[in-house]
Amino acid sequence: MSRTGWLRSVSTVTAFALASGAGPASQPAGCDPLPRPVCELRDERITEASGLAASRRHPGLYYVHNDSGDSARVFLIDRTGRTRLTITLAGVTAVDFEDIALAPGAAPGTFDVCVADCGDNHARRSEIAIYRFPEPDLPAEPGTIAVTPTALRWRYADGPADVEALAVHPQTGDAWLLTKRSDARTFVYKAAAPWTTPATLPRVAAVDLPAPTGLPGMVTAADIAPDGRRLAVRTYAGGAEWRLPEDVPVHAFERIFERRPAPLVLAAETQGEALGYTADGRGLLTVSEGLHPTLFEVARPAGSQPTTATAPAEPRDR
Repeated sequence: MSRTGWLRSVSTVTAFALASGAGPASQPAGCDPLPRPVCELRDERITEASGLAASRRHPGLYYVHNDSGDSARVFLIDRTGRTRLTITLAGVTAVDFEDIALAPGAAPGTFDVCVADCGDNHARRSEIAIYRFPEPDLPAEPGTIAVTPTALRWRYADGPADVEALAVHPQTGDAWLLTKRSDARTFVYKAAAPWTTPATLPRVAAVDLPAPTGLPGMVTAADIAPDGRRLAVRTYAGGAEWRLPEDVPVHAFERIFERRPAPLVLAAETQGEALGYTADGRGLLTVSEGLHPTLFEVARPAGSQPTTATAPAEPRDR
């Protein structure tokens, strides 16, 4: 989404976080951990980070892409902020890339990168596009490769909508898209696996996000944890996380929206539009738009580690 003065002002009043590494030196007992800076993104081509997803094939590396206005490309960065690979999407014209997710691949234990060209500020697009390709090899030296993705064309059953959040379930492969609305009511659409194209996506839920700052919960990113039982979203005013009850199977994941999400402590950022779990599920990463933004991480409480073998351990900074 394009910048506006109102959106920039949101981060100055959010009650959820730290600002660019500043903030309280300690936290009250019993509270969630506070966000901490991981690194500064060095690549001057990354100026409007809008999507973030942890690689499963390359632990400790993360896929990032820009918002509208950039070419069709994805950057693979490491925890020092260095770009290790640039991936161009051959034959694709980017309209409004808004989020990115990993989906189970064709072979067991593999994953595909899914870029959501779904931004629609004025709710006028008759269809959106999801560009999907297998996780690539990592070259010995930083460079650029081209991939030819599969293009999936989707529309919503009840007409156009502005959407900036895509989450894919790591076990079932079902996709979930969440609307960005100024009235804080978020509509949820589902693309059941295996994905088809063209496809019309049904609305499966409508939720109201907590807004402790009094600002509407406009969803700008979403991700499902590697354990398949947690869903995190971020807004300009904070974030929230749902948990699927232990007695509910993952194939009934939509029942997660029957529950009330818990607020998340996220870093206050200039224009926060990207969020993703680490590949081991033990942290949540966020990054803002802007030149040389800081990558933040907030640890998730004990007991939230993944329970499947699909999530390799991530390196941790010392």
